[in-house]
Amino acid sequence: MLHLVGTYARMEGLAPARWPNATLPLAVAITETGYGYRGTGTEFWPRLSRDLGVVISGADRLAVRALFERLSQRLGTPQPHRSDWARNYSNIAWPIRNALAPLEIHRPLAAALGKVAQMGGPGLDDDEFYRRLVGIAGGLWSGRLSDWLEDRTLAIALGRSLLTGEESAARLESGALARIGRDIRMDAECRQVLRQARRVLRNPSRKSAAIPPRATWLASVSASSRTGVDGRGIPVLDGLWLQGPKSDEAVAANQSALLTIAGQAQSRVFLRDFLQGAIVALPDIGRAFEPALIHLSGRSDSAEDLLAALTPALPSVFRWAETGGLLAALGRNDVVHPGELVLQILQDRPDGPARPAGAQVLDCPNGILAWVAEASTCRIALTEAGVRLANSHLAEFACAGRIVRDGTRLMPPADTPLFLRAMCEGLQVSLGKPGATAASVGTVMALGDVAMLPASDGAIALHLQAGGQVSGLAETWEIAPYSDPSAAPRAFACDARPAQPSLADLRSGALVLSFASPVALGPVILQIGLSRNGAALARQDFALPGLPARLTFTAPELEELRAAAYQAAAYEEAWWTLTVTVPGLGEFTFPLPRRPQELDRVPGQIAWRADNAEDGGEDTAGVRAIIGPGLGARALAPLLSQDGANHPEAVDDIRLYLPDVPGLAALRAGLIEGKALLFGQSAQPAPLALARSVAPIGDKHGLATLCEALVAWKSAEASSFLVDARRTEIVRFLENSLLVALCGQDWLTAEAQDRRRPVSLARQMAEGAVSEGLALGPEFPQITPEDQPHLIDALTQRFANALASVNLSDRAPGPALTEDEAALLDAAVDAAYADLWASLELRGEPVLEESDAYSPADRWQRLSDRSWTQQAQSPFRHLILPESRWESLQATTYARLSDDDLVSMLTRCHMDISRTAGIDWVGPQVLRSGLLLWLAPNQLLETEAWRDHLARLLSDRHTARAIRYVALRLGRAERAAADRMIPHV
Repeated sequence: MLHLVGTYARMEGLAPARWPNATLPLAVAITETGYGYRGTGTEFWPRLSRDLGVVISGADRLAVRALFERLSQRLGTPQPHRSDWARNYSNIAWPIRNALAPLEIHRPLAAALGKVAQMGGPGLDDDEFYRRLVGIAGGLWSGRLSDWLEDRTLAIALGRSLLTGEESAARLESGALARIGRDIRMDAECRQVLRQARRVLRNPSRKSAAIPPRATWLASVSASSRTGVDGRGIPVLDGLWLQGPKSDEAVAANQSALLTIAGQAQSRVFLRDFLQGAIVALPDIGRAFEPALIHLSGRSDSAEDLLAALTPALPSVFRWAETGGLLAALGRNDVVHPGELVLQILQDRPDGPARPAGAQVLDCPNGILAWVAEASTCRIALTEAGVRLANSHLAEFACAGRIVRDGTRLMPPADTPLFLRAMCEGLQVSLGKPGATAASVGTVMALGDVAMLPASDGAIALHLQAGGQVSGLAETWEIAPYSDPSAAPRAFACDARPAQPSLADLRSGALVLSFASPVALGPVILQIGLSRNGAALARQDFALPGLPARLTFTAPELEELRAAAYQAAAYEEAWWTLTVTVPGLGEFTFPLPRRPQELDRVPGQIAWRADNAEDGGEDTAGVRAIIGPGLGARALAPLLSQDGANHPEAVDDIRLYLPDVPGLAALRAGLIEGKALLFGQSAQPAPLALARSVAPIGDKHGLATLCEALVAWKSAEASSFLVDARRTEIVRFLENSLLVALCGQDWLTAEAQDRRRPVSLARQMAEGAVSEGLALGPEFPQITPEDQPHLIDALTQRFANALASVNLSDRAPGPALTEDEAALLDAAVDAAYADLWASLELRGEPVLEESDAYSPADRWQRLSDRSWTQQAQSPFRHLILPESRWESLQATTYARLSDDDLVSMLTRCHMDISRTAGIDWVGPQVLRSGLLLWLAPNQLLETEAWRDHLARLLSDRHTARAIRYVALRLGRAERAAADRMIPHV
């Protein structure tokens, strides 16, 4: 994607107007630079210029900011925090903020989490966990970390996940969380700190003493005999009180120190009493705003930790009560509603905030200000205290796009679902038409429940009635979805390749469906159905683990749909449709015409129809001529001949019939028939006598004959699914014959050997680590034998990432592995078990314990050397020359390469046998034809000079082998992509 974005950016620039349907890919590419960038800000733009391969101008910098601002409005993506760093670097703050956890903060974050683990770690509540993390970060002198910690939800979620290794409660997308965790573990310093922290948390003997939560403020308010101009009594702020937390007995029993508040002798209490909820008065309110609020005498062993835990934030806002008394302070995660009154207390300073309009001022001691005001007028104080101002008394609304609010009218995007969260107990929800009376109660929701509102083309009225303690409250919202393509992206997209698929594409497996969605963050359920004349024939459900994804119809899981497609042969006038349904997100329909060719087979007969309108006059216009069979072949003699299908020796053998017309049209319109009982019983054809030429020589067959037979067998319509399986064996036989002619018998032997060996160094090491006890054994989480292949697959991916980061794939045996490299491989094992844990959880099976792999560096050294030696002994290595070409082809990742990319790669590493300057014997066109031979032979025969191209490859065996190797690697990459599809029950 970065390559494609860079290519388009070099042509169009970075202005959002030039990216009307691709703003998300551009934003992701820029965010990737923000994620990996380390520095203060001056080198960001040169780094982005190198990553995308474009020149960044001053206008482009403003365009990048405008891009992220628009995405924030449309999709709710994060905005930069109001910190000094974000104000100084207002442009680059956007991509860095959207990077979730940039590499720059990994080391200070790991150091802070290590200290938090010693203070109780995940055992702390969210408020205390966050307060300790912020306090420790303040002493690390990391402005970027302090800015990142402004996002409280992200800091708590990621911090707890990194300490515990659990992802279920992280509220983060699992793929992003896994990558952040993997990158942190890739840093040796971070990995050591987090590993030590986890060991402290898992080992009871190393756990620190329990840490109590912080103390809370109470404000004492009483009535006064004085009255204001409105005749109401003026409340008086009598003082502040500090209430200790109610800790368990084990914590309190170990504390015998004397606690003093703000250095005032009259405000003393035994620590054990304070930890049981004792309340201590603070007569001088001004001392509450001074540092070092709490002091301990008779210091205990953990005095420093206790002071950090007990010290509350400065007094700020309190929940107001008309009767006065002791009013509790509002803290993080508390919710106030519009119209509710709050008490705000602050120091009387010239630069202090202005008094809200309509506020009632309290009588206060000198140097202190206090007033009672409506909550919506105290937004700054509430935000600083972490108090949330609810948009509704009863419910919250959210969706993947931006919701336009106009009073009680909500306008969400029409193509995204709208979610409702209950903010009170017993919320009664009902739907109706705007202006009409409320309908009957649709559902009753408990506090915190989330429901998805049904989609509607027009406006609907949502009636909410509170239950429980606020049963008198009721609200009515008008939901009016809007459909503006420029305001929100498509919630889900499904595209087919080819763009206009046919029934033949489905049967042959050439059909590929691509899925993308900006709102789908987890597994997506697909329902794929095939219908004939509107009646459903087959349906299969799948779960894609994540998007974007590609679904190839050659996958074994789709055999049921492909088998149903073979029923087309018995219906002449049938029309076929493929339907892909994503529950809640959309439905996509693809018409499947029976045949895209000009010849149409007569159902139930070995005959074809052709339109003769162009061959005759008015009398013959529109007449469909019947065409009988011409060339044919059989399984034991697969080459085409006049009597091939009707040969006396054919008997009940599987036969190929072609229409009696010339050219490529006949090769594409064949029919294969045979008895299903022959499946698995037919013998292999006799080896063919081949000539190293395109045309036949004497009794030896040429490459042209083999290519035509290959196209005919691959394109023909099989009468049954079992006959199609037999056809696959014949196609493999013809391909092997072509391989012998182009690449030699040694290459055919090498392919057989390659199918029995691991496909990469990472796979070699994964299998070795499992067999030698470096990744499987008593000290690891216990898994079933059925899950071992899944563990090896996960290890392969994780080892591939680890090897790429330290370039071990290029390291010959000999140099010793460092401790950091060995720890990196241990971290890969832990990550593989985490991947297996996630897949087991997705299937509803019992999850695994956390892995803590540790193997000495010398054991990893032996495994690495042995795996490298075995992998270097590839059967293809000595067959592809020169060595530089082999190294280039072997090191390439083929997962996302197009045909043009493959031709460019082969051209770059090609060494032509012609020594004439400017005249290449094998040029790009010849290389493309060689690829088509293995990837799409029917397209090869459409190439004008395909015979000449094959003749040139016959004289350059090493290039022919390189082309075949590239085709093998590409097919392997596509199969790996198809294997990620999960059948859904």
